[in-house]
Amino acid sequence: MKITTTVLALFTICLANAQNGNYASSVGLSGGYAEDGFGIMATYNYHLNRDRYAQLSIFAAVAEDKGSFDIPYNIFTVQPGYFFKVLEQKNFKKWAVNIGGGAIIGYEVINNGNSLLDTGAIIDAKSQFIYGGFLGLEGELTISNNFSLLLKANEFYHINSDIGNFYPYAGLGLRYFLF
Repeated sequence: MKITTTVLALFTICLANAQNGNYASSVGLSGGYAEDGFGIMATYNYHLNRDRYAQLSIFAAVAEDKGSFDIPYNIFTVQPGYFFKVLEQKNFKKWAVNIGGGAIIGYEVINNGNSLLDTGAIIDAKSQFIYGGFLGLEGELTISNNFSLLLKANEFYHINSDIGNFYPYAGLGLRYFLF
């Protein structure tokens, strides 16, 4: 609970201390590869200026660990983060590359909450709340004044996950600028 409160407080402070007001806001949706399965991510971006933005993401993954036994699992997380532009086309601003990072809090569900597999094997891992951090890389290609094509790659670090500490996501999607 302390971690959640601290993360939300830091995110609120970032938004409250935005210099020169809100440059723009945008929402995005991407889907793609998550380790052992498929992931989908929805984002809200609060642009502090042309080069920086605070991001709040919701991520969900449906996957199946293909080891000795096939064990299905799901991950649901919320990620407050901060991104900045590292590269942009100078003339027409048609493309840009952003890098950032932040915190993660969420829940992982292993074998739909059952500790027993169909084969009779017992799983010692349990469904639980998870937390950690992430690093992200976003590529943007402007389609129109309001839309851009989004290429997203995140590496999540879950400190207390039974699935594994490092969890990658790479997806393709759209970003819509609200104003």
